[in-house]
Amino acid sequence: MSLSTRLFILMLLSVMVPMLGMSFFLKSEISESILVEKRDKLFGLARQLDAALDGSYDDILAEEGALDADRETKIAVLNARLRGITDFVASGNAGVGVGYYGRDLDAVLTYGPSEQFQYTVGQPIFQGHKGYEVMATGRPMVQTGSLVRGDILNCMWPINRDGRTIGYIWSNETLDMIDDQLDPILDRVVLIQVLIFFLIYMSLTVTMKGLLDKITSIKKGIEVLFHMPNYHIPQVSGELSTIVSTINDLVDTNNLVKCYNKNILEGVMNGVLAVSCSGAVTRANKAFLELFPELGADFIDAPYREALGPVLAPMIERMEKALEERGSLSGVELGYGERVIEVYGSAMFDETGSRIGAVYVFRDVTTMRRYEKEIKEKERAVLLSEMALAVVHEVKNPMTSVKGFAQLLGRPGVGEDRRREYLRLIDEELNRVNRLLNEMLVYGGESRLDPRPCDVAELVRDSASRNDWSPYGVRPTVLVDGDGDFTAPVDGFKLGQVLDNVLKNACEAVAAKGSGRVVAQVAQVGDAVMVRVVDSGVGIAPDALRRIGSPLFSTKKDGNGFGLAISRKIVEAHGGSLFVDSREGLYTKVSVFLPKGRPGDGGAR
Repeated sequence: MSLSTRLFILMLLSVMVPMLGMSFFLKSEISESILVEKRDKLFGLARQLDAALDGSYDDILAEEGALDADRETKIAVLNARLRGITDFVASGNAGVGVGYYGRDLDAVLTYGPSEQFQYTVGQPIFQGHKGYEVMATGRPMVQTGSLVRGDILNCMWPINRDGRTIGYIWSNETLDMIDDQLDPILDRVVLIQVLIFFLIYMSLTVTMKGLLDKITSIKKGIEVLFHMPNYHIPQVSGELSTIVSTINDLVDTNNLVKCYNKNILEGVMNGVLAVSCSGAVTRANKAFLELFPELGADFIDAPYREALGPVLAPMIERMEKALEERGSLSGVELGYGERVIEVYGSAMFDETGSRIGAVYVFRDVTTMRRYEKEIKEKERAVLLSEMALAVVHEVKNPMTSVKGFAQLLGRPGVGEDRRREYLRLIDEELNRVNRLLNEMLVYGGESRLDPRPCDVAELVRDSASRNDWSPYGVRPTVLVDGDGDFTAPVDGFKLGQVLDNVLKNACEAVAAKGSGRVVAQVAQVGDAVMVRVVDSGVGIAPDALRRIGSPLFSTKKDGNGFGLAISRKIVEAHGGSLFVDSREGLYTKVSVFLPKGRPGDGGAR
């Protein structure tokens, strides 16, 4: 259906529907107005008849000496007295019927004009007639429907004498006469509406033709734009000129933005690749083509699996994450020959929030990773040197004690009890040295993981329940956010070691203070599971907080600092992170974040 046809139909509907509604409204209003006027007129005639009745029916019968007569005689006497009144009123109002009704006699006493309705005198009204309700309530009523004269508007007025309703007076008119008055008025209204519609139709036709010509011109210009993005639509007159100017301005702006984007993309040193929601490659900059020369330059608009598969096959599965709703890639590294390529990816959305595809950034980090490795090796050498000095210090003290006790054992006259005590102390000091060396081996060695999907919340509950906390006088409380998913690929045994160590440190801090609480909270934070252990213990001093987690540094007398250092190493091996926050004398908070993806995805490497 063409635009002109749709506009014509819309015009007809917009004009005809209101006019038909107005016709119905006017008919209803005029009909109601006429009926109200008729009711007022008929009730006025009924009140005149009530005023013309001097006294009551019994007063008339008494004057005629028929008070004790039979029913037929009474009806005849009353009809003879009242018939002249009703005939007089009816003769002055063409088409109107009036009469009196007696309640005690339950009969029509008169009905004028009598030459038409005298036959009804003496008859009672039928059951269900509103006249009985008028006589019972003493209130005037209107009844519309089929009665003696056919379809009529019947207005009934109660005759109240001495606090009693003795009958009623009616005044009615046929509905045909009302329609005869209404039809000419409605015919004139319809004629006026037809004239109005014709004038509106003619004016709209002329206006719409000029408007359609302009719209057609704009439509053709827009069709040309699809093939010639730089095309400007010819200007038109009137209000639509604003639309044409806006479209032409948008064309200029769009071309300018495209130029900017092209220059920016080509100036970026990292490779950029854009993929649509349908999976087609939509853009690749010069740096991307230089990074992967094997792809050539003919893969634009091709499906990304088909175009990139032979070269970037290991990355396809991970790249698809960014095409999913709100999916992303963050610093995922790809071994590409002898090079290391780092890939970032995220979904693209328009201004309405609708997903339109994904964009990927590829960066050659081979040299950077080589430098980082060299720096780490140097830092490791420095750390080992510092640790060696610290170990010498840590081992020297217990070995001095061992040497001293050994010399004491060599003295003559040492009693058995003293000898056993010296041997026990020597054993404790050697165990201390052995424990220190074992923890050094654990910290210095590779942390091999056996990651499996585990419910981290259950691991926290298990650690809080299986350990004996009675020596500390406090038991950890576990709070789990019920709306989260806490499944993550972790090594359950090694993560259990981390949780045991962190909870033990928290309980020791509370015990050192003498009272307090330990709370382990489990929640989902973005794409990671967070375990946060908070205690209200002694806290950590600011100068010590900066060194917490370093090997051979501890705030405890018998600590060596390897516990938290090993815990941090295990967490980072999972691709997560461990943070410590504390305020001396108030609290200590240890937060562990574990990614829900595979260990190393999006986390520290």
